[in-house]
Amino acid sequence: MDNQEDKDILRDKINTMPNYKKITTDDMEITLFIKKQKNPAELLEKLYILRNNDKLGNQEKNEIAKKIMMDFMR
Repeated sequence: MDNQEDKDILRDKINTMPNYKKITTDDMEITLFIKKQKNPAELLEKLYILRNNDKLGNQEKNEIAKKIMMDFMR
């Protein structure tokens, strides 16, 4: 029972701001900054379309794939 009460207290102390999580306990404080990611399904779709494009050479596909990945990671 005591364990459930601890979980309830901890849940109340968690800040739910987007991309920012703060957890505070009696003896420590943890702050997490989370980068919001884009949809990975869109990334896979773009790379799949690029892979099946026969008009481009391998070097051109590599350059475009790098650009797609950089845009996804931004």
